[in-house]
Amino acid sequence: MYSSPKSNAISGSGNQHEVIDLKLIIAKLFQYWWLFGISAIFCLIIAFFYAGYVSPQWHVSSKILVKDQKNSPQVGAGAGIGSDLGSLFSVKSSADNEIQILKSRTLMQNTVVSMQLNVRIYQKDGFKKREIYQECPFNAKIIYKADTLKAITYTLEILNEQEYNIKNTSDDVDIRGRFGKTLSLKQYDILLNYIPGAKHSKDYLISIESIDAAIDAFSSQFSAVLSDKQASTIDLGMTYSNPAKGEAILGKLMHLYLLNNIQYEKQIADSTMQFIDSRIALVSRELNNIEKQFEQYKTQNSIANINEQSKVLINSAGEYYNKLAEQETQLNVIKDLQRYLNNPLNKKVIPSSLLNPVDQSFGQAINAYNELLLSRDRALLSYTEDNPVVNNIDQQLNNSRINLLRNIEIYKNSLTAGKKQIEKQNQGFTGQLKQLPSKERNYLDFARQQNLKQELYLFLLQKREETAITKNSTMSSSRVIDVAKSEFLPYKPKKIIIYIIGLVIGIVIPSFYLFVKELLNVRINGKNDITNITAINILGEIGHNSDKQSLVTGLNSRSIISEQFRSLRTNLQFVLDNSKSNVILFTSSMSGEGKSFLSLNLGSALALTDKKVVFLEMDLRKPKLSESVGLGIENGFTNYAISGNNDYKKMLKQLSFNKNCYLISSGPIPPNPAELLMGGKLELLINQLKQEFDYIMIDCAPVGLVTDALIFEKYTDLTFYVIRQGFTYKSQLAIPDELSKENRMKNIYFIVNDVQNEKAGYSSFKQAYGYGIEEEESLLKRLFKRK
Repeated sequence: MYSSPKSNAISGSGNQHEVIDLKLIIAKLFQYWWLFGISAIFCLIIAFFYAGYVSPQWHVSSKILVKDQKNSPQVGAGAGIGSDLGSLFSVKSSADNEIQILKSRTLMQNTVVSMQLNVRIYQKDGFKKREIYQECPFNAKIIYKADTLKAITYTLEILNEQEYNIKNTSDDVDIRGRFGKTLSLKQYDILLNYIPGAKHSKDYLISIESIDAAIDAFSSQFSAVLSDKQASTIDLGMTYSNPAKGEAILGKLMHLYLLNNIQYEKQIADSTMQFIDSRIALVSRELNNIEKQFEQYKTQNSIANINEQSKVLINSAGEYYNKLAEQETQLNVIKDLQRYLNNPLNKKVIPSSLLNPVDQSFGQAINAYNELLLSRDRALLSYTEDNPVVNNIDQQLNNSRINLLRNIEIYKNSLTAGKKQIEKQNQGFTGQLKQLPSKERNYLDFARQQNLKQELYLFLLQKREETAITKNSTMSSSRVIDVAKSEFLPYKPKKIIIYIIGLVIGIVIPSFYLFVKELLNVRINGKNDITNITAINILGEIGHNSDKQSLVTGLNSRSIISEQFRSLRTNLQFVLDNSKSNVILFTSSMSGEGKSFLSLNLGSALALTDKKVVFLEMDLRKPKLSESVGLGIENGFTNYAISGNNDYKKMLKQLSFNKNCYLISSGPIPPNPAELLMGGKLELLINQLKQEFDYIMIDCAPVGLVTDALIFEKYTDLTFYVIRQGFTYKSQLAIPDELSKENRMKNIYFIVNDVQNEKAGYSSFKQAYGYGIEEEESLLKRLFKRK
């Protein structure tokens, strides 16, 4: 037996490892170019209609500036521990807090309620609907009957400027109403007012949803981000289908935000004025009591003027009385603040302006405490009481309050010591005044008390006026830099992107279909399906026999398939020893894979080279070879095997298409084919035929169904295992692979039958070398044939 290394060049060696062949994939995809074209055109048409149907969206933007107040709460006295805790919990800057306020549900709820954004009016435009705002010919007012609403869309037909018809099939509504009169429905009452002189079309849509649903919808369309990490400006944005309404919504939201901001700024002034008013009322009562007592004393003692002798003494003592009054004033204020701060439940701001201007440190500490209170109120808009940010601010407030109380105690002790010092210095004057009449002494006591209360009263009145001026001149800590403005063109739909996505989907869908089809395919369709499973070489590939003729390799045949058989004939010289007679066995996995067709035509091709060829029809269960050449199966191998006659020439039949071709039919179908083949007559017959013929072509039963082919193995020089494209199962390749590895079949090769030129994995044979080769069908013809 002769074998050449060139055989691998002919068939390609088997590859046990699957390798991705990009060219093969592209070839498979290009095979279905028409499917990709149809899918791409269909998806592009859908993308075109979608781009025309979807409502355009405009981007509305604005910008506000926030005053940077991140250092204010920490600069005051007593904020050391709170500042450390703030760093630990990463308390955000003022701009970050304002972003949370802008995104708060409360602010969006106020905007939705004030503009009635849960009610939208659309104008029908064919299959599309377009939301209208300023161009709407009527306005709607909704009076709700329940808190929870079911979203409903009503169809409104304007009959004339006085009447309309409203419908909703799901809610069973079909009512004729009049503009300016309330229409009662299940969930609410609707009042529609026609705008005189407004132009209108016939059909409109009124969509009404719950306020909560509208808040969620608009919150998802709203954005607020810092313009830059180093800046305190905030970029506001909103996407909406109506640019004018989008600008109005964003403008209204900023307006409400600035109003709330001013209200928060005025809380300090309101709290201060409330505290001052309470103190004024108390001091006023005390002053009235002192003045009444003083008046009664002077009336009872008939005192109209002080003696000129005591003027000098009184003036000297008066200076110390003034100092003492000032000390007591400050001491009373400090005591009031101390009592107020001793209660940790008091969360209202305290006025720093009540203290002596000389004591600036207390003013800064009180301002820091007030700023922390304001920060806590703002944080509660976005967080709950249990939030770590609020807890952090509470901790800072408590630390600041304790530290402030400590400083107040120290300052109160200082005032008390100063008071005692003044009283001690005043004792000298008091001793001298004892020499004066007791009436004059009592007179001075009353005058001192009156002066003390009067100064305190005037001081509170002054601070109240200053606080009122501050309140009325309060401005928001934020201001609008850019008003709400929509872009000139809608930012979506982006038609080019939609078309690209449609084209991509049009390519992906058939690709996925082909991938799934290939994934679920269990039959052999390409060369890789073979080489990835087994290392057995492929010696030949025979194309599809479109003429349905059993013999395609006649003397004058120049078709593509006949050239393929001639190529296979040429390949035999690399795997057989041509100096002797050769036995070639044809088998397969199952019936219908083309063993008889291949053996007949390969034998005919060999006979054309002036070689004598005999065909043995050894598929004793289902013979087909005789039928394919128009002969009967009688007087064949079965008759020879059971008879005592060893003369094979009586059953030898010469074939009409070539004088060098002969056939030995199977004979009548026996009940025991395997036992008949295992008899000695088979070996005798093959040895006799080798003496007269160059090639013995054995067409036997499929080895995947019965074991008849294994009986012939010891007599054969070459075994052709037939695979039919699109017919043989991939799992069936384990049969020849196992037989080859176990050496139960030697010198085994594959022949791939019924190869479709348009299927990927096999070369097109339209470029076969030679003159007069029949042309392959045109592309257009094959397309119609496929259909």
